Amino acid sequence: MKPIIGINCDYGEAGKQPYSFTYRNYSEAVISACGIPLLLPVMKDKNDVACFLKRIDGILLTGGNDVPPQRYKEERHQKTVCVHPDKDISDTILVSAALQMGKPILAICYGAQIVNVVLGGSLIQDIPSEGISSLVHKDLRNEQYTHWVTVGKDSLLHEIIGDVCIETNSVHHQAIHELGKGLVATAHTSDGIIEAVELDEYPFFLGVQWHPERMTHYPCHRALFSAFVKASKQSSCNGRD
Repeated sequence: MKPIIGINCDYGEAGKQPYSFTYRNYSEAVISACGIPLLLPVMKDKNDVACFLKRIDGILLTGGNDVPPQRYKEERHQKTVCVHPDKDISDTILVSAALQMGKPILAICYGAQIVNVVLGGSLIQDIPSEGISSLVHKDLRNEQYTHWVTVGKDSLLHEIIGDVCIETNSVHHQAIHELGKGLVATAHTSDGIIEAVELDEYPFFLGVQWHPERMTHYPCHRALFSAFVKASKQSSCNGRD
């Protein structure tokens, strides 16, 4: 039986009725890895979120705008574009509950950042403004801008892709600063920016700063979804909580 993968939606209100959405390449990546995607709209009731999590096998946390910096006790930078307050509440509840239940998680870009913040970490609010990087991490003129990422050998990421250096796309202006409790940085760019994190003593958690769902034509990026869906299937076989 194929595992059911919950995918958190983005949320918007500008110019139309409130709406939840996610980009198709997330669900297509799950389907290609033999999972069944199930979209999760904004939900602010903890009991409802827990009920949803009991019925799925894994969580794919998608990219999006920025985590509100008050979550990690900082003032908002002028370049910070926060997610909608309702999405912020919903994602915080979802991440907290999913971690507590030990659900397999693949977290992408903003998804990795919200996990880091929920676990007590902080973020670099705007990489260019910090003057800490010689690399371009976000070029609005070219969403397929790429750079190289070095992967730690003793890591889940290395086990999945089988290489210590991979080319990734890069469309983020924020990054993880201080690591949240239990998180370990397992990949970096040459300027020291954290590009992947894993969680000690957790069944399956992988957070990446790039967007592998946009690069599934490359085996190393497609492998992330295959490994995630496989771990979710094993969770399903062990019985949903």
